[in-house]
Amino acid sequence: MADSFNSYKNIVDLRPLIELIKEEGKPAVYERGECLLHEGDMERYISVVDSGYCRYTTLRSDGTESVIGFSMPGDIATGFSDRMNRLKSRLSIIASCRLKVMQLPFNYALSKASEHDSLLAIKMEKAFSRTLFERHLNIYKLSPVERYRKFVESYPDIHRQIQVKELASFLLITPQHLRRIRKF
Repeated sequence: MADSFNSYKNIVDLRPLIELIKEEGKPAVYERGECLLHEGDMERYISVVDSGYCRYTTLRSDGTESVIGFSMPGDIATGFSDRMNRLKSRLSIIASCRLKVMQLPFNYALSKASEHDSLLAIKMEKAFSRTLFERHLNIYKLSPVERYRKFVESYPDIHRQIQVKELASFLLITPQHLRRIRKF
């Protein structure tokens, strides 16, 4: 399977779910800084990103935002794991620029998509967990330069559009370090 930034797409076939959301979902537009999901709320939707991108964040103990992921065009945007475990979200999903998505209510989308694959929710949870585990390992296995290159290889057309502060936070480096890396 091809390596990609959101590698969950290589583990589970989400095409039926994505097609369902595109066909039956309602369009929504979020301006920069608006939340699709607030930390502490229950996830209500499964969204598919049409244009723009959003970031997944959590708050550090000092109250600053830490970027833990991104959803790009064609990606699912949802607080899936917490919702599946009936937990309030431990992350926020925030539009980083003008973001257009298609949305369906979480339970409806998952129920309807599960008609085609009764194990879809389990497969999705496993795929998302695997993606996060790979990212966790990469923090220790790859240098910041290698993590940046991996991101660029996955999204060659969009990596320059992501705000330096957001990408640096995701890579666990300072914005100044990211600027130096980008010069090479």
